[in-house]
Amino acid sequence: MGSEWQEFRLSDAVHLIGGGTPKRSHPEYWGGPIPWLSVKDFNNDFRHVEFSEESITELGLAKSSANILTEGQLVISARGTVGALAQVSNRMAFNQSCYGIDARTGYAINDFLYYLIKYSIANFRQITHGAVFDTITRETFDHILIQLPSLPVQKAITHILGSLDDKIELNRKMNETLEAMAQALFKSWFVDFDPVIDNALAAGNPIPDDLAERAAMREALGDLSACLPEHNSQSGDHAQAGKLKSLPEHIRSLFPAEFQLTDEMGPTCAKQGAAGRWIPKGWKASAIGNEVDCVGGATPSTKKAEFWDDGDIHWTTPKDLSHLDARILPNTDRKITESGLKKISSGLLPVDTVLMSSRAPVGYLALAKIPVAVNQGYIAMKCNKRLTSEYVIQWASSVMDDIKQRAGGTTFAEISKKNFRSIPIIVPGKGPMEVYSKKVQSFYDKTTGNLKETVQLKVIRDSLLPRLLSGDRRVLDFDVTHIDNRGE
Repeated sequence: MGSEWQEFRLSDAVHLIGGGTPKRSHPEYWGGPIPWLSVKDFNNDFRHVEFSEESITELGLAKSSANILTEGQLVISARGTVGALAQVSNRMAFNQSCYGIDARTGYAINDFLYYLIKYSIANFRQITHGAVFDTITRETFDHILIQLPSLPVQKAITHILGSLDDKIELNRKMNETLEAMAQALFKSWFVDFDPVIDNALAAGNPIPDDLAERAAMREALGDLSACLPEHNSQSGDHAQAGKLKSLPEHIRSLFPAEFQLTDEMGPTCAKQGAAGRWIPKGWKASAIGNEVDCVGGATPSTKKAEFWDDGDIHWTTPKDLSHLDARILPNTDRKITESGLKKISSGLLPVDTVLMSSRAPVGYLALAKIPVAVNQGYIAMKCNKRLTSEYVIQWASSVMDDIKQRAGGTTFAEISKKNFRSIPIIVPGKGPMEVYSKKVQSFYDKTTGNLKETVQLKVIRDSLLPRLLSGDRRVLDFDVTHIDNRGE
């Protein structure tokens, strides 16, 4: 190929690879070392897919029509949700609702093809076939005309767009690490009661039988104060969430050194004893409805323009939470007017309200980082008493199985505010609560900053994409040197 852009059919520039599904009736085909992709694993705005919900064995691969994609090759959804696209980060198989794509040598490189196909998705959707649902067929690739530059130009374009996507991906991984750290610290302090066990062991106080196994593990560590996760915010490594370092004495002293028995707790909030449940001495057993204000929302009539047109008040449905990269709600898809807000009895909820979807499905969680009104699909928790938002959202995550078990409904699962309010919760001492919340608030502040930066990076990327792929050579001078591996 020369240096000029040339037109080809997409099918001329790629090899197509079919997918398959091993028989579900053969358990020996499933749960192996090979990630097996379906569209739900990559139906997002990220370039790379690293993990899959399901996996198959080598036998399952051999006994089915499934094929393997190697690092850098592409996968595209071909039916139902048409056009979801990603590059695989490692050896993966995929189902028959997708195609694998590999660039033909001399025509293109896979990195460039990712952006070219992403740019061409609208064309795919226009010519898909199917009476029940849209479908990409092999013939679809014959009808997509593409413009390909020389390989050096492809690499230059990929460098520009890839640098932006790399930073977006780094932000996502950092946010995952921060969330994992918040969860690990909550579990250590408020579920496993590690600091209290450490203090009890150091003081020679008795350990309840139901906590004896945990106490033995703590004692085996050799450092009874080891219960604060260490963090390297630039590593993006989930392993950091599991590292422990010494808890300073001034923090450790905030925790009691004894346990008390209570019969007021449910199975989700403390260790079960023969006649009740053990919690740290001086802490309180309560119910979530006693400790936060649980409110619902509503939807102003969509037929009345005065509730919606030119509205500037954030209004959220659980759909806003379904595609979040982190448990932070920085914006909403829709907004309402002051007149619309008056139709919602819970009104405008403050920043740091804990949002939980209460139906279809139950269990999306987020902290509102904007004043927001909610629809009827939420239970919103206003933390205006003793418990903090950071504590409550982690508590809700830790007891989500119990929350879902309390949901009822014939058409879809839904948990009522009445059933939710009765769920048991531990109210810890003021000192541990404040220290935990301050630490985790810094995590969520960093996460919020990362999300805002990611929005900006996506705007830049999406504005450059059509210009670069239309051959605008001036854009090749775009400076990406300010985006380094640390995201600074």
